[in-house]
Amino acid sequence: MNIIDILPVARGLKEADVLMKNCRIVNVFSGEIEQGNIALFRKRIAGIGNYTKGKEIIDLKGAYVVPGLIDAHLHIESSMVSPIEFARTVLPRGTTTAIADPHEIANVLGLAGVEYMLRSTEGIPLNLYIMLPSSVPATDKETSGANVSVMDMIGFVEKHPRVLGLGEVMNYPAVISGDRDAIAKIELFRHKYKKIDGHIPGITGKDLNAYICAFIRSDHECTSVEEAKEKLARGMHILIREGSVARNLDALLPLINKHNYPFISFCTDDKHPNDIIAEGHIDYMVRRAIDFGIDPVTAIRMATINTAMHYNLRSMGAIAPGYKADLLVVDNLNDFKVNMVFKDSKLVAVDGKMIDEIKRKIYPVERLNTFLTPKLTLDDLRVPSIPGRMRVIELFGNEVLTGEKFMEPKTGNGEVVADTERDVLKIASISRYNKKKSISVAFATGSGLKKGAVATSVGHDAHNMSVLGTNDEDMLVAANRVIDLGGGLVIACDERVIAELPLPIAGLMSDLSSEEVAERLGTLKRVLKDLGCTIPDLFMTMSFIQLAVIPKLKLTNMGLVDVTKNQFVPLFEGR
Repeated sequence: MNIIDILPVARGLKEADVLMKNCRIVNVFSGEIEQGNIALFRKRIAGIGNYTKGKEIIDLKGAYVVPGLIDAHLHIESSMVSPIEFARTVLPRGTTTAIADPHEIANVLGLAGVEYMLRSTEGIPLNLYIMLPSSVPATDKETSGANVSVMDMIGFVEKHPRVLGLGEVMNYPAVISGDRDAIAKIELFRHKYKKIDGHIPGITGKDLNAYICAFIRSDHECTSVEEAKEKLARGMHILIREGSVARNLDALLPLINKHNYPFISFCTDDKHPNDIIAEGHIDYMVRRAIDFGIDPVTAIRMATINTAMHYNLRSMGAIAPGYKADLLVVDNLNDFKVNMVFKDSKLVAVDGKMIDEIKRKIYPVERLNTFLTPKLTLDDLRVPSIPGRMRVIELFGNEVLTGEKFMEPKTGNGEVVADTERDVLKIASISRYNKKKSISVAFATGSGLKKGAVATSVGHDAHNMSVLGTNDEDMLVAANRVIDLGGGLVIACDERVIAELPLPIAGLMSDLSSEEVAERLGTLKRVLKDLGCTIPDLFMTMSFIQLAVIPKLKLTNMGLVDVTKNQFVPLFEGR
């Protein structure tokens, strides 16, 4: 659109394409509720006031109009559906803009994976922006499917205007120690005045100061008010996260006050489709904040204009002249139930349903099945018994963090075996990218599983396969089925597969609808509960067991990693 075309509509000399009458307009700049009409022209808001003419007139009869919601940080791959299907799922819930870090698919397919996310979403009714993954691979302590260097990034940034900046910089030891490769990536984006996202859980004091000196200006890893306060006071924009496992919203809502709210936004990070369908997306976070006692306009600001201003999205996040006509209609602000969604002046969803289906775009990717590893055998899972205590990964059902315990192993026939009475199960990490097997085996506690085994190809960030089980035979069945599928979630019991969800898109995403994926995930959860599992979402919890940048004890295909020491550690104490 040329500016000159909208001016007559803004001045009231020419009728609007769409006229929204009798609105109560949430003004995120003034904090007030305005009464008036909204004139829309093409994909923009022409003006707010006493406009009377429009080619299409919609009388809202006093309903509230709110800017489209913005998810400040997420990984679409974690929704386990294609980018198009993700858009179809979140749009009716009021999310019109998402800032995605596709480092999951980038770790599997490299920049071809990022290109897939961009090309397959061109022209869809969702503003999808990309933060170019900073950590491919995330660490040198696992086998990844790709390596994205600063040289690779230079041309890519110039080619794709939807790249807003550098994705979460997880390898904080490399940053604060002045690693030249890590700093070179940051310098590339800094000198282009693009944003650099952070990821620095639990780090305080001088190390935090050094990290922020590298122009890293946001963080979504805060789990306590104290942690968030320090980061905010040092100049970081706080992205409060509410995903499927990492649920930090309730803990961090007390942080928000009239002084600091402009520097706080909402994000989902990793959220499964069943949770999006059941409770909502960013709209859920707005409702929770309002229920907690946050002023509704303040809650809406954190879901809209705060994020837009932080990421320099200069025409989004507000209802004002010249801004994109991405608008929501709600009956009242306290319930915040999204009744209508307008995207680029067009009504796209009503009462939680899309009016028209989004056209599916097929963007060819050279290689979606990246499983090169041979099938496993029972010998691959055996752990010879050694005297002494062993390290055990402690799982927390609502955290991406893991703990470390030292426990006496249960043995039999000269091997260490799973011990369901003490909830100590065997776990293995297997590289999908090696034609020769690359496997490490350890033990984990906290799942509650009493029978069977579970395997998944979703394992942040390299997305190697992991399998957790009460016995080697079921572990073997589950793991080999994932290999056969080219990726997926599998449960095995009594040496047969009893539930599964194939993930044919890079072993991360399904080609099914969100509803079908949600139904299958629901089945997987029910089956796991029947097998004794006490963790709400074991597959999501398992997906973080390999992430050797979040404390404390992790397992990659190369071995056990003590993240706080940034080094491999032996399974048995003192070895």
